[in-house]
Amino acid sequence: MKRTALNFPVVLITLLFSWSCQKPLSTGATTFQKTNSSETQEFHQRGGLPNFFQKVKERREVNVAYIGGSITEAGDGWRSLTFSWLRINYPQTSFNEINATIGGTGSNLGVFRMDRDVLAQKPDLVFVEFAVNDFGRTAEQLYQSMEGIVRKTWKANPNTDICFVYTLAENVLPDLVAGKFQASAQAMEAIADHYQIPSIHMGVEVARLYKEGKLVFTGKPEENPGKIVFTTDKTHPLSKSGHPIYASVVRKHLAEMESVTADKPHALPNPLASNNWETAQLVSLAELPPSSHWQKLPTDHQLVKSFSKFMPAIYKATSPDAVLRVRFKGTTLGFYDLVGPGSGILEMTLDGEKKEVQRFDQYCHYYRKFSFYLEGLSDTAHEVTVRVTGKAFDKAAILQKRNIKIDDPDRYAENGWYLSNLLLVGKLVSLQWD
Repeated sequence: MKRTALNFPVVLITLLFSWSCQKPLSTGATTFQKTNSSETQEFHQRGGLPNFFQKVKERREVNVAYIGGSITEAGDGWRSLTFSWLRINYPQTSFNEINATIGGTGSNLGVFRMDRDVLAQKPDLVFVEFAVNDFGRTAEQLYQSMEGIVRKTWKANPNTDICFVYTLAENVLPDLVAGKFQASAQAMEAIADHYQIPSIHMGVEVARLYKEGKLVFTGKPEENPGKIVFTTDKTHPLSKSGHPIYASVVRKHLAEMESVTADKPHALPNPLASNNWETAQLVSLAELPPSSHWQKLPTDHQLVKSFSKFMPAIYKATSPDAVLRVRFKGTTLGFYDLVGPGSGILEMTLDGEKKEVQRFDQYCHYYRKFSFYLEGLSDTAHEVTVRVTGKAFDKAAILQKRNIKIDDPDRYAENGWYLSNLLLVGKLVSLQWD
């Protein structure tokens, strides 16, 4: 797994991606700082889900949220299977689902999305699934984002229960076979332990079946008669044979936690990471005055129709004169955007230092939600200027890396930027565009 960095002093610009759910726009080497090895215990009950099951017991209306990547986003996957099980197993309780999943995204975007996409809908239980998409991030980075998710949730409502769930991809299967969690799950376990949050590793059962010779992790079902084929792409479980394993594991351990009920607010202990992202916020661009260089896409625009659930407003800038200026005090500034055929090259200036950021990669034959960050900043005042260069470059050569040909040149003619929100850990001082 690789990570993107620009050589600003003491700052990283990173791209949000998963091991194979999404690919990076550009690459750079990274290492993962491992915590102490975790034995492959499938389930840690810790404090359980007392408030959730108290409401179930009382037959009250219950809101269940899922936040994660494409493994949880799958329409016929473990999410829908477990939610259906809740409705069937507790028929006297009214369940509402909050589906806050976005493929190819990790907890470093998830923490910024919590307030708007999850907590505003008042969940009673939140499943958090980011172990695969957080592959390649350091333990410190995971502490920041995962602890931020927990602390945001309990500050909004201390009676909301949380359950961490871990999945796997083929690249971490050897870890589970060897008897230990992958590094991302190990880091998340430190947070779960600190806050006494229950955790379920759905991949432990997959690894057990694999070791027993009953399961082929990656393959084609028709070529492996008599065997369970888990996935065809090394990551995403098949709906008929992979996701049911995940769902059965979650159902089993939910049933084990059913007996522990209480109306018990969760206390917030001192943070494990003092620099955690509990103050992470989405910054809207809606208050900015009209600009001839920035266009808010209309509601009938295809991109708005496709992405409005998590991007209520999308702003398009294509002119070389389009500039965004941000002044803030804090440690992290990110940009929540779309990348695709019409994306181009940005010139970014951080405290006087200029670098180019290319928002186009070998997967940009379609549009997808993405983000990138300036992080690791000193907690002081900073000034960032982003200019849409409009610079032409060889998109065909980039797409050729995946044997994709440009069949409609007009779709790729623009070299712009599609921006939805800023992502900020800190305090906004001023925001303007030209």
